[in-house]
Amino acid sequence: MARITEDYVSFEIAKLLKEKGFEGYSILTTYDENAAKAYIKELREKHLPFSSDDPKLKEFHYTMPTIQMAMKWLRKVHNLCIVPLPVVTDDDGEGGCLWKYTISMKLKVLFDSENLYESPEIALDDAIKCCLENLI
Repeated sequence: MARITEDYVSFEIAKLLKEKGFEGYSILTTYDENAAKAYIKELREKHLPFSSDDPKLKEFHYTMPTIQMAMKWLRKVHNLCIVPLPVVTDDDGEGGCLWKYTISMKLKVLFDSENLYESPEIALDDAIKCCLENLI
């Protein structure tokens, strides 16, 4: 039997969501270790004290919601609706299927992807990124 798991947004999208005001809860979080190291290095170079309780270090933690949570937030807070669409890729309609997406607001299509993706999850991930970078 196949095991079904949740699909979480990528690190890049987690950062974008935080920048745009997403405050939802998720059991998964991620940490930008490179940014934290750069901050600590800067403090050391300036001979400034730091500790693990430094509030600035919390800025490098990101909530990683599921794709569904991010889509719901975009819909409820920003009125952006993302829909994955199957695209049949062979002439007889029997075999291959790729995916694309549309983004709409109040029944007006704002963006219709031209790219094709191997799964709806990959299409949705790209659609969320498109919303965060271009529509909010």
